[in-house]
Amino acid sequence: MVLVGVAALVSRSSGHPDAAPVVGSVADPTVEQVPIPLPSPSISTSPAPINAITIEQGKVPDTVDLSDEGTIDWVHWGEDGTYSLERDAKGGFAILEGTPSAPRQRHTLSPERFTWTGGTPAAGNDGATSGVRTCGAGNGFTLTAPATTEPRKLRLYLGISGGQGLLKLKLTTGELVTGGQAVTDRLTGPDSSMTTARYSISYRATRPGKISIEWITEKATGSGCGGVALEAASLS
Repeated sequence: MVLVGVAALVSRSSGHPDAAPVVGSVADPTVEQVPIPLPSPSISTSPAPINAITIEQGKVPDTVDLSDEGTIDWVHWGEDGTYSLERDAKGGFAILEGTPSAPRQRHTLSPERFTWTGGTPAAGNDGATSGVRTCGAGNGFTLTAPATTEPRKLRLYLGISGGQGLLKLKLTTGELVTGGQAVTDRLTGPDSSMTTARYSISYRATRPGKISIEWITEKATGSGCGGVALEAASLS
């Protein structure tokens, strides 16, 4: 699923984060020809838009190498405790979490494994299944990452158990709101297990700014800890 936010418009179309580029040739049309739009050479199905956000939701691979994927920065949550955060030692704190708030719990429910090298305070890991989660409607997590004039891709590894989570993204540069209305998506999970997804978010701004992320429990179901989970993120 691909969601694109441009100014006050949010449009949806299908796509895949690993889809091959569309390649074609362009010829000058004759007078008799009806103009038909043709693809330009090497156009990605997921280009980084200017002053807008493109989201692609997909299945999380069985194993995710965060240090290979996050060429600018990467973060993993919860391996050593409820408030622990393992991150790229050379990432410069590009990916930041907002002030933690209760209720917050550590979990080891991830059906996937996260690996890394070159991290701090944990230098490496060959298969973490941990993360952090919250319970109850209205509770969740906030993150930010830098926006620049260069294309950026932020990958979020999120989960939900016993409820429905709302992902909300906003692109800003100073006082100027460049992304218009927030781009949103929802993820639902059963009470008995955790549903996970990888969100690949492409964006680009006309001047330095930031992308703001909210991952909030919109609905909680069942009698247990229904709510959203946060596992990892990478920036390239």
